[in-house]
Amino acid sequence: MIKQDWLSIINPENEEIAKHRSQLRDLWTNQLILKDLEDNLNLQTICDYFIYLFREAFSSDSLPADEMRILALAGQIFANSLVLSDKLIDRQYIEFNVASLLGIQAKQFESYHLLYQIFPPNTTFWQRFRGYLSQYTQACLEENDFISGKRPWSEYTESVAIQSIRDRTGVAKTAIAGLVELAQEDKYLTQLEESISNFYVANQMLDDLRDWKEDLQTGIPSLLLSRLIDKSPHQYSQEELEELRKKLNHKIYYQGHANYVLELALKYLDQAEILKKELPELLWWNVTSKLRHKCQTLIEDIAGIVQKNLERAKKQPKFTLTPPAAASEWQQLSWDGLNFIIKQWQLGFGEARHIMVFAQEQGFSSSQEYQYGDVFQRALIADALCDVDEQLGGLLQPLLKEEVNYLLNCQRTTGIGGWSYFPDLPELSPDADDLAQIMQVLLRLGHGAEIVKFCETPLKFLLEDCAYPDGSFETWIIPKNQRTSEQENQAKWAKEAWGTGPDTDVIANLIYALWLYDSQRFSDQIKQGITYLESQQQADGSWLSSWYHGPYYGTYVCLRLLAATKPDSPAISRASNFLKTQQHSDGGWGLTEDSDSLSTALSLLGLAAVAKLGGGEENNNLATPALSFLQSCRQPDKAWENCQFICMELGRASGQVYQILSYGSRTITSTFVMKAANAWHQLSRQITS
Repeated sequence: MIKQDWLSIINPENEEIAKHRSQLRDLWTNQLILKDLEDNLNLQTICDYFIYLFREAFSSDSLPADEMRILALAGQIFANSLVLSDKLIDRQYIEFNVASLLGIQAKQFESYHLLYQIFPPNTTFWQRFRGYLSQYTQACLEENDFISGKRPWSEYTESVAIQSIRDRTGVAKTAIAGLVELAQEDKYLTQLEESISNFYVANQMLDDLRDWKEDLQTGIPSLLLSRLIDKSPHQYSQEELEELRKKLNHKIYYQGHANYVLELALKYLDQAEILKKELPELLWWNVTSKLRHKCQTLIEDIAGIVQKNLERAKKQPKFTLTPPAAASEWQQLSWDGLNFIIKQWQLGFGEARHIMVFAQEQGFSSSQEYQYGDVFQRALIADALCDVDEQLGGLLQPLLKEEVNYLLNCQRTTGIGGWSYFPDLPELSPDADDLAQIMQVLLRLGHGAEIVKFCETPLKFLLEDCAYPDGSFETWIIPKNQRTSEQENQAKWAKEAWGTGPDTDVIANLIYALWLYDSQRFSDQIKQGITYLESQQQADGSWLSSWYHGPYYGTYVCLRLLAATKPDSPAISRASNFLKTQQHSDGGWGLTEDSDSLSTALSLLGLAAVAKLGGGEENNNLATPALSFLQSCRQPDKAWENCQFICMELGRASGQVYQILSYGSRTITSTFVMKAANAWHQLSRQITS
């Protein structure tokens, strides 16, 4: 996406093009022409104004405005058809999508219809267009040979990869062919074609780095992956792919492969800007410079993150532990999870980090576009380790002490303090979920003085400035009055991007922390919060999770709270029944028809909270097959798979979600499995005794 400042030059043209586009709206069933375009109105892409980027390469009086608009609209629609084609070719649709195929046909028909209005059949434009399409077709067929296994990945050399990118994106050069035909000037035709090809090579290098995990999963070849593996990912089992993904993640960033493709991108950008001195006014250079900035920033960010990780791993205190022999199958699961988590601790919990891009061109102010957060994750891990430490008689205390120090050092140093999910992102305010999780860890480890020092201030603003009469409160902790400029900016981003309003999963977590902290002092807030949560229970007995995938995390934290504070709540039996009815035949739970380890662990934690109130035998009947499922999911290193956990809905604030960003990690899945297994180990001993 490009900022709107310099694009204002062509905005009047865009308005006219939008009028033309609206005229096509009712011509096709189900809006086959415009549906995909209109689904992304808030995302202005390069296709929307592509031809105008090259207008200054031609005489100003040789490009008729009406024909330019027709050419621009045809380019938008045709480019959108190729995006859909690429998705089908790359097998991103699990099932054959008839509507998408018909949409491609409709879009291409209208594109040709528009182009024939300005370019008669005998013009050179059509010869060039045919050539571009021929190259695109050949490149798609060759790439499919690598995807299907007809050609070995060992043949996907750098020269093959570069040529494939040039040919697949060559249709973009139709814009230049169209301008040349309209202006009857071909002086810069070849050089501009080369500029476009080189730009897309550079852009693909960046995309391949960002999307390598998806490419590995779907078997799509890229130069980056071909440097790391010599056979198609389709030749690996799913278990082998998971193991390979872990190895490649380290190799890409720590063995220079990421830097290689980014430096290659910069090299091709140099070649893309060959006309920059001769045509300095070309808007195209705004696009190439944006991409150059992204690549350079990413090189710097990767270097910084890698260096920090190496330094942190080097400074990490040594800690080893050999748990005693397991007293039950449940405890063996718990020990397996513990051993994996200790290994990850020794590595600085790099695998548990959530890394996201917050680009300056999107309005973010940080010079470090790649932000990473692990505060919430490490607070969850520390809480689970506290559970296990009770069984180990305090052997984990040295490790837990280090974790407390880490969490306290992650506190925000501006405004009201507190913690935020991405600590170094200025636009993100402290939040109630991080506060709740860290309070629980501090309380469990006896750090009352630290709670007073670090938690009281954000807690005060949360309960006074961010609370509602119905017992709910906002997730973002932003003062109502006398805000700093940073807090005003955070409020703006909360309203326009992150979303405002109460979130039941966060409220349940915070109310539970208040109950642990001082149930008498916060009795009113606890009572009102519970009443609110009871009112938010869904008809099926679950609770929605605003920030987490699926209903199981929200249901677990609500059950944990109610079992501890209001054991006679009717909501408990309804939630228990929900978990009972959602269990799959294999003993697990899942977000789809397939079970997964994280949903299963969260469901077991919810059932464990209820089992402590009585009726343990009935819940044990649900837990026993779940034990077998979790045992079957253990991977070779005795950890569990990476499952979707945190869910960030972009566009939530406006009510139109246009993208869902997900986070999960093997460390977090293994943490919840360890916690659930530990809980059921203790319950099973009570049931049998």
